[in-house]
Amino acid sequence: MDEPALLPWDRQPKESDRAYSYFAIYRDMGRTRTVAKVATEVHKSRDYLHKLASQWRWVHRARAFDTEQDRLYGELLGERRKDMAERHARIAAALQGKIVARLQSLDAQKLTPSDIARWLEVATRVERLALGLPDSTTAHTGPDGGPIQAEVAEMPEDARAAFFRALVAEAQQRAGVHNGRESGDDDEEEPDEPPSP
Repeated sequence: MDEPALLPWDRQPKESDRAYSYFAIYRDMGRTRTVAKVATEVHKSRDYLHKLASQWRWVHRARAFDTEQDRLYGELLGERRKDMAERHARIAAALQGKIVARLQSLDAQKLTPSDIARWLEVATRVERLALGLPDSTTAHTGPDGGPIQAEVAEMPEDARAAFFRALVAEAQQRAGVHNGRESGDDDEEEPDEPPSP
């Protein structure tokens, strides 16, 4: 029987138990890991642990470990989504059966005009969703409510740059973002461009 393949985050050939235990601490710290944190935790010098980290390629091995953990999480998430979709489908089917039975007992003559309008809206929405169509749309329009029009190709370079800066500023304003920050951020604003050297 074949030996299982050695994975990067496993103990490597000739890697001592102690060196591997330090790597395992580093690996298990997650994406905020640093050699300095390991040094503090195990009461060893940073220089010593940096040498071990370099010799045993901690960064590469930890990155491979993270990638595998992401893959496993993705698989788990996929399974949970599948289970959720199946559960929701069963619930929806049971509920639909009850709704259909109730609808069949309704006397259309007793529905008010607003009841009819609401039932039509719901039925149309359900039908659109069942066909994979959106139940609503969002559009961006120009100032007159019509389409956004811009003859950008014919603009000189400086006018084109100014046009796009104004466009970005308007989009940020509508989104409640100023200088790349959401409204309400308390941090000081950063300058648009770094100072010249």
